[in-house]
Amino acid sequence: MTDTLRDEYVRLHNFRRGLLAKGQIPRKDGKYLPMASNMMAITYDCSLEEGAISWAAQCPKASSPQSFRPGLGENCYSFPATRFNFDTAAKKSVTEWWKPIRDVNYFEKVVVFRPFHEGAPISTFTQMGWATSNKLGCSIVKCTTSNRYVGVCRYSPRYSLIRSP
Repeated sequence: MTDTLRDEYVRLHNFRRGLLAKGQIPRKDGKYLPMASNMMAITYDCSLEEGAISWAAQCPKASSPQSFRPGLGENCYSFPATRFNFDTAAKKSVTEWWKPIRDVNYFEKVVVFRPFHEGAPISTFTQMGWATSNKLGCSIVKCTTSNRYVGVCRYSPRYSLIRSP
């Protein structure tokens, strides 16, 4: 990871989080998600990066088990290496993690993340946009045996689940 790539991950996250905070993220039906009242800016954390590098180096196709990273969130995206370099692969990962919000019509007046959302596509968006997640560490790895990239970002703190009564 270079400082330029670290800065790019922070920029890509904070740009999207800023739009979310201002209520400028549309849902599938064209309505907008509510504004965030407590959105924190993301800063880069090299200790989180170490864990992201360790997981990405295994060329996984999914996030690591929660037991591998207590209290931390994680997004993982794997895709063919054709048409990408490290810089564009980082942007591709972030874009794909944010994309699921385009396909939902729920979260009208308040955004509530419930247990049934965990593991669903919306969970990658949720982790990126979680208002109190304020630290980020990422890795992008080119897996030569499978000719694909794996992007991993870890977040602190992890999103919280609202338990249904």
